[in-house]
Amino acid sequence: MRAFHRFSDDVSGTVGLVLLTIPTYFVAMSALRYDAPGLRFLGRPILILGALALAVSVNAVSVLSVKLESEKPPVLRIALSLRAWNLGEILFAFLLLGALSTYLFVENFAPRASVR
Repeated sequence: MRAFHRFSDDVSGTVGLVLLTIPTYFVAMSALRYDAPGLRFLGRPILILGALALAVSVNAVSVLSVKLESEKPPVLRIALSLRAWNLGEILFAFLLLGALSTYLFVENFAPRASVR
């Protein structure tokens, strides 16, 4: 019993790689402080976070297998396939999300001067 359509491993890896180029471009250009072309459009948070979420979900569908077997009692089977390419893209997406979260924290929470 399959609950969702599953892409082949090569297709999900390629789609994930294409989706990860948007946040990678933004993080690299922001870290290097370049005013690169397209940075205003690609710097939108919904686009960056959406690309990260889609890259993780496309690759997670490729490595996770979830099956509900109708036995007495019903059994839920979850399997993880160790595909290095897909797991590497998931890890890279989480590293980019960590870099963006660190940037968000550092830019918005400045130390306050204490009054004595």
